[in-house]
Amino acid sequence: MQLRGEALMDPTGFEASIERLDGLADVWAAMVRFAQGRGVRRLGYHHLPPPSAPDAGLLRIENDGFGDALLAQYLAARAAGLAVLAASALKDVQPIYLDELEARTDLSPRERAHLAGYRAAGVDNGLAFSVYGPNGRNGLLAVELSAPTRLPAGELGALRWAGQAMHLRYCNLLIPQLGTPPSLSEREAEVLAWVARGKSNASIAAILGISAHTVDAHLRRIYLKLGVVDRISAALRGLGFGLIRLDA
Repeated sequence: MQLRGEALMDPTGFEASIERLDGLADVWAAMVRFAQGRGVRRLGYHHLPPPSAPDAGLLRIENDGFGDALLAQYLAARAAGLAVLAASALKDVQPIYLDELEARTDLSPRERAHLAGYRAAGVDNGLAFSVYGPNGRNGLLAVELSAPTRLPAGELGALRWAGQAMHLRYCNLLIPQLGTPPSLSEREAEVLAWVARGKSNASIAAILGISAHTVDAHLRRIYLKLGVVDRISAALRGLGFGLIRLDA
C-alpha cells in the first residue's frame, strides 16, 4: 500500500496512514519516504526489545542507504561499548547531532576513533534520537541529512513524531509474531511485581497477607512458567513479557 503525497509531509496524516499498513517492511518504507521528504539522505532504525523479551538478543535493524560497512561498524562499536552516539540518544531526551557529540570533552580516545570512523565513511551531518514503546520496547533512529545544516525545530519535531509513530506501529505488528506469552495468575503477578521491586519473601508475605511458605510456592510456579531458576531472571522476564508493571 502506498501513502498519498500529503501523508508524506504531514506527521499526523502519516501516523493515520501507517495504521492501515500491515507489514513491517511497508511501515519502514513509509518512514523512509516521509524522511526523504524532510531532507533526510540516509536513515537507520534499531529495534531494541527489553531484557528477557521473547526476541531479546535478536538483531532487528532497518536501514536505507547506510550500507553493510556502516552497520558493521555500528554493531562492533555497540558490542565494545563504544557506540557513543547511540548511547547518548538513548539516554537523553533530545536528539543529538554528531558534531555536538564530537565537541564533548569527556569522550575516550576509542570513542573518538569510533566517531571518526563515521566521518571517514562519509557521514557528514548525522543525528540520532530515541523512540519509545510498550514495556520498555524502545528503539533508535539514526539520520543523515542531505545538507550540512540543522533541521528547523518544526521539521525535526515532525521527523521525531513520525519516527515515534512508526516505532509504535512496528511494535504492534511485531509483538503478535513473537508467540503467546506465558500467563500468570493474578496472585502470581502480584508476587512477581513485588519481587521485581526488590522485596524479600517475608516482606511480600506481610504485604499480601499470606505466609512466606505460600510466597515461596508461588515463586516456584512462576519459575516453572517463565523457564527461569532465580528471582532476577523471573523479574526481568516478567517485565520483558509485559506480565508485570512497576508503576501500577
